[in-house]
Amino acid sequence: MYSLQKLTDAQLHEAYEGVFREAFPPEELKPLFAIEKMRSEGQYDTLGLFYAGKALGYICCWLDGKYVLIDYLCVARESRNGGLGAKIIELIQSFYPKGTVFIGEVEAPTGDEEADKIIHRRLGFYARCGAKPMSYDCALFGVHYKTIVWCEGEIDEEELCRRHDGFYRRNFTPALYAGAIQLPLKEGEKPFDRREWDERPNSN
Repeated sequence: MYSLQKLTDAQLHEAYEGVFREAFPPEELKPLFAIEKMRSEGQYDTLGLFYAGKALGYICCWLDGKYVLIDYLCVARESRNGGLGAKIIELIQSFYPKGTVFIGEVEAPTGDEEADKIIHRRLGFYARCGAKPMSYDCALFGVHYKTIVWCEGEIDEEELCRRHDGFYRRNFTPALYAGAIQLPLKEGEKPFDRREWDERPNSN
């Protein structure tokens, strides 16, 4: 039986070096020290999808009351294309209390026909998993994202956007936030140049 379980420190290190670095480009991947800091403060969960004692995929979640930002979702290379991503999305919705609002960020189409094939497949995957598209986008470290949500009933998008932005404002230094985060991304506004996270998280 599949289950979601919190990762130990050793499991997190193994997943980060062996799966996360392969699955995400550098500008989309937080440094491990930042993930560890937020996790130690109780505001970040790192979870593995386990089957027969083996982790096959991972999901990382930022926590703010009833709001959960899905930060990373990935499946180990050898286990991809078997429906495990959908299984993680299914299980995460019962892992947290009823009424939790899940926020997702999915890379937006770029206009490059070849690259957009993968992006449209990813958007289709999340739609099949029950995600609702929101009207506002964001840009993080120079990458343009569409915002999606899993929730019960209607959602106040203005409040959602404010809470979404709060994840970054609380945890980034003012300088890092100003140079890396555009949330919401205003109509006609271009994302900043792509960059990696190159400084320590907010220590306040």
